[in-house]
Amino acid sequence: MLTGERVTAPRMLLLNRVDFEPGCSVFELEQPLFLHAGDRLWTEDGGVVVERASGDRERPAGGMARVYRRWRLL
Repeated sequence: MLTGERVTAPRMLLLNRVDFEPGCSVFELEQPLFLHAGDRLWTEDGGVVVERASGDRERPAGGMARVYRRWRLL
């Protein structure tokens, strides 16, 4: 989940979407994104930016979407 700051992957991860705080917006990736440990991820200009440990930057294809969740107290 991104909260506005750059996030460093603590281990290898495979993502199909990136959630944003407070949890009602997501960035839906067009294809799965593989992150290596040490890769950094952040949002910029309505998209997602990945900075690899090597210093290379990528902008994965995809788009923002709204997620509506229903909450019910028991």
